[in-house]
Amino acid sequence: MAFRKIKGSFKNRDITTHVLEDTYLAHDTVTGQLRIGDGVTPGGTLVTTGGSSSLTVQDEGTSLDTSATTLNFVGDGVEVTGSGATKTITISGGGGGSSDLGDLQISGSKLSVQDSSSVGVGIENIRIAGNTFSIDDSADGFNFDGHLIPTENATYDLGTENKRWKTAFLASETLDIGGATISSDGTGTLAISATGATLPEDSKVGTSKITLLGNTAKTGARPIQRVKLFTTDGSSTLTDAQLLSSTPAKVLEFNATVDTEPVYTQAGQTFTLSDGSALASQDEVTLFQF
Repeated sequence: MAFRKIKGSFKNRDITTHVLEDTYLAHDTVTGQLRIGDGVTPGGTLVTTGGSSSLTVQDEGTSLDTSATTLNFVGDGVEVTGSGATKTITISGGGGGSSDLGDLQISGSKLSVQDSSSVGVGIENIRIAGNTFSIDDSADGFNFDGHLIPTENATYDLGTENKRWKTAFLASETLDIGGATISSDGTGTLAISATGATLPEDSKVGTSKITLLGNTAKTGARPIQRVKLFTTDGSSTLTDAQLLSSTPAKVLEFNATVDTEPVYTQAGQTFTLSDGSALASQDEVTLFQF
């Protein structure tokens, strides 16, 4: 195998600007670098960095394609071991270690606060402390730009028996209970108690109005028709619509059926006629009674 024996000479020149002849080698006495010329490139091409030999870099035992002379590892959780030519660098974090971000600490999938004076983790105006979400500023609440959907069907509750939501403001025709729907036109009130449900006036079953019963012990078993009585003192001029929208002075209960039993006697009350006698049950049909 042929080789060339190199005879050296000292040149007091800047190696970075000097053009080396083709195949000529130059040794930088300052940096220890060895360069080879090509007759064109100033400073030639770097052959070695000087001072030390190249270093083989391995990724979990597998050598990388290129070598290096210096490796510098920085940051918490880095540990270098090995007394021989091979050094092992261990970086924790992915295997259960932790990383610090100022007052925050990340350990696996957990984000926590290192400063004991801080309550939870703050993300802009939202604070997370344990399983509690709160708002730092005076905002009205959380704004959701999208649907709020549970990951499982018919599994999770909204509130508990002891921690209930105060008021649910819903749009009309949006309450779906197991497939059955409840809708509203924005008016009317439905109240439910142990004694029963109080429905808005003129409530219906299907297209038919619900039949009303009287308020007394006797008329409570009879269908009645409620008639509102409106009055005015004449000091104001009201239209029919304005008068009917006001609060009635009285609400009269009329029999909703035509029969032979006057409502007063049915209710156990006394109604005195013009001749001084009391109204009593009779066999004749009563066309008008209240």
